[in-house]
Amino acid sequence: MERIKFDPAEIQVSALDGELKIATPIAPKDNWKAVIEGKNPLWFPMALESKSFTPRLEPDNKSRAFINDGQLPVVPKEEQGGPDMFGVEWVYVPVAGGSMVQPGAPMLEDACDWKEVIKFPNINDWDWETCAAENREHLKAEGIKTWTFLNGSMYERLISFMDFEGAAMALIDEDQKEAVIELLNKIADDVYMPYIENIQKYFGDLIDVICLHDDWGAQRAPFFSLATAREIFVPILQKFRKKCNECGFVFELHSCGANEMLVPAYIEGGVQHWKGMAGINDKRKYYDTWGQEFVFGVDAPAIASDMNAPKEELEAAAKEFCEFFIRDGKVHAIANIARTNPYFKECVYKISRQMLNA
Repeated sequence: MERIKFDPAEIQVSALDGELKIATPIAPKDNWKAVIEGKNPLWFPMALESKSFTPRLEPDNKSRAFINDGQLPVVPKEEQGGPDMFGVEWVYVPVAGGSMVQPGAPMLEDACDWKEVIKFPNINDWDWETCAAENREHLKAEGIKTWTFLNGSMYERLISFMDFEGAAMALIDEDQKEAVIELLNKIADDVYMPYIENIQKYFGDLIDVICLHDDWGAQRAPFFSLATAREIFVPILQKFRKKCNECGFVFELHSCGANEMLVPAYIEGGVQHWKGMAGINDKRKYYDTWGQEFVFGVDAPAIASDMNAPKEELEAAAKEFCEFFIRDGKVHAIANIARTNPYFKECVYKISRQMLNA
């Protein structure tokens, strides 16, 4: 990529509302993809440059109360919930701002019974043409467009079928484990692989990233061992990576939890960008250990969230942030600074532009 030196005119502030605007020298998605591909970007890419897309086309997005598309009318969250693509009933919980499966009556009590119990959706029956037509303008906006699979095909999907306790036991129960592997691979092969193909067919020029949402841990530790992840989930991650790349998409994983011990599974699975949970994961330690092997979101220092912090302190924090993650003229991370002081964002952009294009 051609090195383009920083021009102060790139930093623009709206005279009407004071909103920060940046006139980047190349499209943010091209800069972002340079990082994913191991090339030198022109600035430190930021999560705020990405926009998640969860259209009402997919029943899971309504059941989870996470419809985020450009179709009208907007569906109020309190009117969402209901059955997902496999017929599992979800209930909207106002205090949480999202939905959960009604516990206590799992669809699947023994994973070995999945062939008799689980009914698979036909992805091709969905109205892809209408969804594409009604969202084209919505997706033409600047930035990286990320199609997010909220339930994915792995652990969260198993939980939705079996409740948490049943899913956790099924992973390690020798009588059920092979059935779990067979079921999850069937979902990946027969649902998500054609799903990605349809995204490429109808949205190939509009979508940049496919994000699989599959939380693997809690506040203190993962839900399962690295050995379990390698045996059950890594082969499925590899399928997603292969299909996404074949169709021209970057493969991203959203996986919350204190999951340090599972990072090798993300890498072995071919995850190109891991959106790890802030606070409970030591991203700086991870960057030192795995920063050259794959890309993950790194978090801004605490002061960056202070809307009243002095400018000189924000600038010093941004300088330290950039100097830690930009090494030898390269950066292998996405900066999670969407909800931070606008001046901190401005400083990270300016400083990283100067460091990466000296």
